[in-house]
Amino acid sequence: MKNLARISFALLALAAAFTTHAQAVKWHPGHYVKVDTSTGYDARPVIDEIAKEPAVKGVMLYFYWYQLEKSKGVYDFSKIDFYVNKLKTLPTPKRLVVHIKDRRPQSTLKTGIIPAYMLSDPIYKGGVAYQPQNNMVVARLFNPAVMDRSIALFRALGTRYNSNPYIEGFATGETTIGFGADQSKWPSDYSKSALLNQWVRFARSARTTMPQTNLFINTNFVGGDANMATLIQAIYESHVAAAGPSTIPNRLLSSQKVWTGATGADYRGLIAIGPAVESNVFDGPHGSFTPKQIGDWAYNTLRVTHLFWLRNTYKGDSTQRWSTGILPYLRTNPPTRTACPTTYGLCNTK
Repeated sequence: MKNLARISFALLALAAAFTTHAQAVKWHPGHYVKVDTSTGYDARPVIDEIAKEPAVKGVMLYFYWYQLEKSKGVYDFSKIDFYVNKLKTLPTPKRLVVHIKDRRPQSTLKTGIIPAYMLSDPIYKGGVAYQPQNNMVVARLFNPAVMDRSIALFRALGTRYNSNPYIEGFATGETTIGFGADQSKWPSDYSKSALLNQWVRFARSARTTMPQTNLFINTNFVGGDANMATLIQAIYESHVAAAGPSTIPNRLLSSQKVWTGATGADYRGLIAIGPAVESNVFDGPHGSFTPKQIGDWAYNTLRVTHLFWLRNTYKGDSTQRWSTGILPYLRTNPPTRTACPTTYGLCNTK
């Protein structure tokens, strides 16, 4: 039954891809290094470093939502342009994936995440919410008005950068937003179904202005495997990519259960897949793994097309640090899945 479902999915996707997305999607699968530039960190030295590394396809850089939208519908993409211009100077092309941050962990500070206008206009109900169990402030993406503005941001990014060959894609924050088991303490506009509905709406709407560009939704949890199956199906139908956010050998997150076929149809090969490698797998709460163990799991089980490695300089031993462990491993040219996803139909590798 899984094979029949997969064949049916593939035929539907091919038809949709050629009718709705006749333009080829920019396609440079492989290994990327991710750097958090949202705090003002200058990633140019990292870009210079990978310029000499053919196995590293590019960088994922992070920006807070408020850094890109200065007031309602008024965007400032100069920070992205700064790094695009840097990439243009390299002798060998490298690509950029822009990650939009919509939360701040280990903090109660509500400012400096989303645009300021959303904090005061009552339609957004405060714009952000505090998660006490995680000590984290997150954008209220379960609220339709807040999600409207997120969709608008990604559409604006697509309008500006869809034809730019240096922009491989854009990535969201994590899908999960939880407020514990006690529903009496949940925000009045939050429920698991509300969160799912808004992410499905995002998947169906945000990529309309970027048909040539990857859009990675960082799927990890949306209230259970059944909800995640609904979201992954929407990702598939909308020609969007699924991301991690974590790659943990021998453990499948909710989204990874779905796309690997553990809960139903197998989406591997049908959609682009681009999870991250976080610090929690280098002498962290999820284990202590070598880069090869992580890469093997990503290739053989998750079947990733893009893998975004933390430039780890502080966790684990020398075999797990960027310069002495991860980068030497990447120089062995470990594989990722390079075939054009069925949902895209056409891919542009130039």
